[in-house]
Amino acid sequence: METGPSRLTAIALAFMAVIWVSPFSWLFLNAFNPLSTGQLEIPRALGLDNFAMAVSGNAGRQFLNSMLIAAGTATLSVIVGISAAYPLSRLRIPGRNAFLWTLVLLRMLPSAGVLVPLYFAAQRSGLLNQLGVIIALTVLNLPFTLLLLKNFFDTVPIELEEAAYVEGASLLQIITKIVLPMSKAGIAVVWFFSFTGAWNEFLLPLIFARVQDAFPMSVGLYAAFGQQGAINYGFLTAFSILYAAPAVGVYFLLRRNMNTGFAGVGVKG
Repeated sequence: METGPSRLTAIALAFMAVIWVSPFSWLFLNAFNPLSTGQLEIPRALGLDNFAMAVSGNAGRQFLNSMLIAAGTATLSVIVGISAAYPLSRLRIPGRNAFLWTLVLLRMLPSAGVLVPLYFAAQRSGLLNQLGVIIALTVLNLPFTLLLLKNFFDTVPIELEEAAYVEGASLLQIITKIVLPMSKAGIAVVWFFSFTGAWNEFLLPLIFARVQDAFPMSVGLYAAFGQQGAINYGFLTAFSILYAAPAVGVYFLLRRNMNTGFAGVGVKG
């Protein structure tokens, strides 16, 4: 009597598993198949030729460009965010919460909506390059970075800072020895989201970088679809796996801190 629903549930789960697994199976089978044709089939040969192509020439340079833009944006976002969020957390500035939420609401605008002023500001400043991309993405990240870091700093007991101050610690020592270590989970969350956001960014690098040698992998992946009317499926799938790998790797590197950070993320008024 209970076998009916169980069988239906099993069939439904199996169907969902097939749907979920099929794209990944296609991706990996074609990536490791030197004779890939783009079909979902068991490869007649296995090799790393496609991955060798995906890390050489322009593709290898694009990987380095992506790492530079993503790591640079994440690091700069954290540094600027800490410098601005700590005073907002500790100083009783009138209207600070309204200021923060106004920034967040403005950030709800799509990136394309602020692209023109960003472009002309970068052009006037001579920053139509990778450094300009890093600065522009940092500016766009700043509202959420400020909000998250301020909330994490709010959870650090101010009594610890007062005790350290009485013992003769300077402000820099209080921040580096007490506040930042106790907020490392929040810093890890901010760094990870800034990294993945910059890693996946397509429009700003395409418009700001302007030359092929400065393009990141997101632009390279777009170009890999049908250059000169032909698609090399082996190269495309290997390139896609390499494109996804750093974000997954960063997550596992920061996993311990991020699990705590996700649990501690809260939005206070």
